Amino acid sequence: MSALTTLQTRRRQVLLGRLLTLFALAAAWQIFGMLGDEDVKGIPKFSDVAVALVNELGTSSLWTSLGQTVTTTAIGLALCLVVGIPAGLLLAAHPFLTVSSRFVIDFCRTVPPLAIIPLFLLIMGPTQRMAVALIVAVSVWPILLQTIHGVRNVDPELLATARSFRLPLWRRLALVVAPASMPYIFTGIRISATLSLLLTIGAELIAGVPGLGKEILLSQSVPDRMFALIIVAGLLGMLLAFAVMAIENRLLAWHYIPRRMTT
Repeated sequence: MSALTTLQTRRRQVLLGRLLTLFALAAAWQIFGMLGDEDVKGIPKFSDVAVALVNELGTSSLWTSLGQTVTTTAIGLALCLVVGIPAGLLLAAHPFLTVSSRFVIDFCRTVPPLAIIPLFLLIMGPTQRMAVALIVAVSVWPILLQTIHGVRNVDPELLATARSFRLPLWRRLALVVAPASMPYIFTGIRISATLSLLLTIGAELIAGVPGLGKEILLSQSVPDRMFALIIVAGLLGMLLAFAVMAIENRLLAWHYIPRRMTT
């Protein structure tokens, strides 16, 4: 059996396993929703949620709120990249900067996001700008730390070769250090992407920022619609994760091919 046939068979098996898992979860949800127990009477049946989800897909309010959530998440994540990667490269360029800034970084990244929301809400109000500021304040740290970690783990022979060609510092950072650090940086991006979406929906739920989270909050009295919107939020998170992984596999093909050849 060729390697291509084996890969195709494995992909079909994985897809079948995922479909069976989803079917089992849907069946368990349907049975759980049909129970007459007082403790679970507020949980609708899966069939009712599926009907509500189909109805929501035909409304403009869902797509408007979904667009607002996606826009806020994208802006916040983009700012995290713009701030986190250059700052990480700069801090990792010299051991003194790394050590001296570590305390500040550890303090800022351990502040609970829920403790920041009232402050940002007071300053900026329930706006998209407030949600973006929350994302940057919380999600920038994984990218920053992974960039520092990646730079500190660059192969010394690469740096020695760059110095032998007398490349200036900015060219060493752009042409040698940054590409060699990309596997670490993308680890931080994956974490920050998921965290950014969670913070966006959290800000919409708690602070009333327009978006999918606010729609979930407003639909508490209609459980079918609320659970349907929660499913949409989960699907959005899956799409975001798959998109980041696809970009990573595309840009870092040079990194994964040698690893596959050695396994």
